[in-house]
Amino acid sequence: MSDNLHLNIESMDEKHDEFLALLSSIQSCPSSEFMPLFEEMISHTKEHFAYEEEIMNNLKFYGKQEHLDEHANLLGEMEYFYNKAKKFPAFGKSYIHEYAYDKFKRHIINIDSQLAMFLKEHGF
Repeated sequence: MSDNLHLNIESMDEKHDEFLALLSSIQSCPSSEFMPLFEEMISHTKEHFAYEEEIMNNLKFYGKQEHLDEHANLLGEMEYFYNKAKKFPAFGKSYIHEYAYDKFKRHIINIDSQLAMFLKEHGF
C-alpha cells in the first residue's frame, strides 16, 4: 500500500487516508478484532461515500450516476464479504488481504480522480 493516491483535494485525501489506516489495521489485527474492524471499515465507507455524494449533488457533478453506481457496487461487495465472514472468517480475510486495496486503488484512479478534477475546476 505504498502508492501515492492523493488527489490534492484535502477532504477526499483525508477520508482516503482514514480508509487506508483502517485497512492496514484489519490486515494486521488479531482474529478477535477482525470482525469489529471490518464493521468499522464498512461504517467509514458509508460515511465517506455519503460525503462524496453530497458534494456531487450540491455541485451537479456530470459523472454522478457512474460514481453512485460504483459506490453501490463497492459497498455491496464489502457487505457481502463481511456477511460471509460471519460464518467463514477466511472468506472475509481473503477479501481484506487480496482484493480490498486493489478495489480501493482502482476506484480512486478511475472514478474519484474525475470528481477531484471537477472540484478543482469549480474552485473547491
